[in-house]
Amino acid sequence: MTDKKASQQSDLQSQPSYHEDEINLVDLLRVIWKWKWLIVAGPLFFAGIAAVISLQMPKIYEVSTIIEPAIAMVQDNGNVLYFDSVASISGKVQGGIYNEEIKKALGLDSPKIDIAFQPVIIHETSTIKITSQWKEGETDLGVKITQQLNHHLLNEYARIVELKKEIHDTQIAMKQSAINEIKTEGADIDEQIKLMVGEIGKKRSEIKRRQDSLENGRQRKEELVKEIERVKENTEEIVQQRALLLKDKNPEKNISLIINSTMIQQNMIYSNHLHNSVYDLIIKENQMEAEIDTFSREIDKIKADIKRLNVKKPEIQNEIADIETAIKRLNLEKELIRNVVVLAGPEISLYPVKPKIKKIVFLAGFVALFVFGLFPFFIEYMRIYRAKGKARS
Repeated sequence: MTDKKASQQSDLQSQPSYHEDEINLVDLLRVIWKWKWLIVAGPLFFAGIAAVISLQMPKIYEVSTIIEPAIAMVQDNGNVLYFDSVASISGKVQGGIYNEEIKKALGLDSPKIDIAFQPVIIHETSTIKITSQWKEGETDLGVKITQQLNHHLLNEYARIVELKKEIHDTQIAMKQSAINEIKTEGADIDEQIKLMVGEIGKKRSEIKRRQDSLENGRQRKEELVKEIERVKENTEEIVQQRALLLKDKNPEKNISLIINSTMIQQNMIYSNHLHNSVYDLIIKENQMEAEIDTFSREIDKIKADIKRLNVKKPEIQNEIADIETAIKRLNLEKELIRNVVVLAGPEISLYPVKPKIKKIVFLAGFVALFVFGLFPFFIEYMRIYRAKGKARS
């Protein structure tokens, strides 16, 4: 008899494990069916609470504007060169270097007003979309602040644009003067040659004067670059000190933090001033180099004219036509130079961007479903565990 029972137990142990799996699956389905109302009602309840809370949260709208940087020139191949890259402008806007000026211009002294622009470079374009988020009822203020930002950007590059146009005006005036000189030369070739020789001397003097000024400007630029590096190193040291003070959460060091923040801000302003000075020197240097190049080419041209005047007086008219073409080209280039352009906005979004009610409700329902889906199995497990404990006792 004992051998028979042992044989039966051995047969039971050798049965396939899939039978036990089938039983476990049925048990799982039974548990789910038993607690179906809790599994369904729980997520719905919490999703409803999330919906109510989301509806009570303040609505946030987005104010946006789209700008294009100031154009310095358009190359022959159609490539557009800008005074400042979209990345640089985006960095300035996001860094908040215009925020204090905007507050001052609008008379916003309240520290509760937080200006936070988020610039995004539009894909495959040279335009920037600048957005900011504002509570319902504050969107008009957001529009005014965005308009003031556009105003500051326009003013910042207006001076550079005008300087670039003045360079073209100077070149146009010089070429027009050359035309008048050539026309005068046609009256008396001998007298023209004498005048041209004197003109060559003047232009050489101008070149010498500009070369001296150019050398002085380059020396000044080197000094400014060294000063920029010094300010950068000083700022990095202050930032490191500030980071150490932030780690040491000692209220007594708040004044040191404020001082460090002020010094960092002053260094940034000073650094921007130095960069602008370097940029001005570069523009002036380019202008003088262009003028030197123009004078050199004019000297060569005058010398060639002296040789040609004796035998090719009719070519004077051709030269006049060439210069007039160059003037037309300069006028066209001048027309293409322009300041920052506001392509759109400021505009307020039609619908709130926050809170995202659907997303919040979905996440609340999903998390609740996960929790309430596992909770019945935990209860059943505890019930079986207690039942086994009582059976053993």
